[in-house]
Amino acid sequence: MSTTAGQDAGVLSPLRLRGFRHLAVGQLVSSAGNAMYKMGQAWLLIGATGGDGALIGLLAAFQLGPLLLFGGYGGWIADRWPRRRVLLCTQSAQAALCAVLGACAFLGTAHTWVIYAVALAAGLVTAVDNPARQRFLSDLVGQTRLSRALGLYTALLNTGQVLGPLAAGLLVGWAHIGWIFVVDALTFLFVVGVVLTVPDPGGECAGPGRPGGFLPGLREVAGDPALALTVSASVVVGSVGVQFTVTNALMATEVFHLDATGFAVLPTAVTAGCLLGALLAGRRPDPGPRTVLAGAAATGVTGVASGLAPGFWEFVVLMVAAGVAAMFFTTTASVLLQLRAAPEVRGRVLAVQTTALYGGGPVGALLVGVCAGRAGPRAALVGAGVLTVLLCAALALYHRRRTA
Repeated sequence: MSTTAGQDAGVLSPLRLRGFRHLAVGQLVSSAGNAMYKMGQAWLLIGATGGDGALIGLLAAFQLGPLLLFGGYGGWIADRWPRRRVLLCTQSAQAALCAVLGACAFLGTAHTWVIYAVALAAGLVTAVDNPARQRFLSDLVGQTRLSRALGLYTALLNTGQVLGPLAAGLLVGWAHIGWIFVVDALTFLFVVGVVLTVPDPGGECAGPGRPGGFLPGLREVAGDPALALTVSASVVVGSVGVQFTVTNALMATEVFHLDATGFAVLPTAVTAGCLLGALLAGRRPDPGPRTVLAGAAATGVTGVASGLAPGFWEFVVLMVAAGVAAMFFTTTASVLLQLRAAPEVRGRVLAVQTTALYGGGPVGALLVGVCAGRAGPRAALVGAGVLTVLLCAALALYHRRRTA
C-alpha cells in the first residue's frame, strides 16, 4: 500500500481537508449551543406551564412533527439546491429564532404558546437543515472518506452535547436565562461564518421538478434491498431498540434508589458510548447491510444485558455499550444510504430514514412505559431488547430471501 493510500485510510484522514476541519469546529460549537438551548427551553417551559407534565410532553410534537410531516420536502430542497446556500439560510434562520426566544425570555413574555411556536418553526427549519447538512458533508469529503468523516463529525456532536449542559448550568448560575438563547444564536452565526470559509464543493443537484414529498425517496428505497433493510432496521431501532432513555429514570429511582446526582451519570454514560460508537463506525468505509443490521441487533442485546445488570455501576457500563451500539447503527446506516442511493434523490432517502428512525419513537416509548409501569423497568428493558433482536432476525431472513 502506498503512503498516500495509508494516510487516506486513517480514521483522522478527513481532518487533512481544510473545509472539513472548519466544518467540524462549527459542528462542535453548534452542538454545544444546541444542548444549551434544549436546557434553556425546558426551563422556560417548566416555568410557563407550572410544571404541567402533559404540556411539557407536548413540546415533542412541535419539535418532531415538522420533521415527520415535511422531511420529504426538506430532502427535496437538499437534492435540488446547492447545499452550501441552503445551510447558510437554515443556520441564519435558527439564529433568528433563538434571538426571538431570548428576547421573549428577557421581556418576560416567553409564554407557552410562544415556546411552542418557536419550536414548530425550528422544526420546519431542521427538516431542511438535516438532509442538507449530511449531503454537504458528502459533497465535501467524497465517498471514500464519508464513513470516517461522518464518524468524526458525529463524535464532535456528542462532545458538544456533553459540554453544552455544563455551560448552560454555569451561565444560568450567574446570569439571566435569556443569555442561553443569545449564546446559541451566536453559535449559529458562527456556523454561518464557518460555512462561508468553506469552498463550495459543487455537489450534484437534481434538475427542476415537482417535490413529490417522500414518494421519490420511498421508490428508491423499495427498489434496493439494502436500502429497504436499512430503513426497516431504523424503524426497529427507533421504536424499541433505544428505549433505554425511557427506562433510565425508572431504573435509577425504583431499582437503584438514586438521587438526582446519581441519575445524571446515566445520560453522560450514554453520550460517552455514542462518541465511541461514532469513531468505531468511522472504521467501516463501506458498510454493508449485514454491518448495519448487526448494529441494530446490538441495541437489543445491550438492552437485555442492562435490564439484567446486578448493580448500578454494571448498569452504567452497559449504558456506555448501549450508546456505542446506537451510534454505530445510526452512523453506518447513514453512510450506506448515501453511498447506495441515487444522487438525485439522496436527500429524500435520508429524509425517509430519519422519519423511520424517529417516527416510531413516541409509540415505542408509550409501550415501553406501560410495560415498565406494570412489570417493572427491568422487564421493560429485557422485553424491548428481546423484541429488537427478534425483529432484526426476521429482517435478516427476509433480506436473504429477497437477495437469493
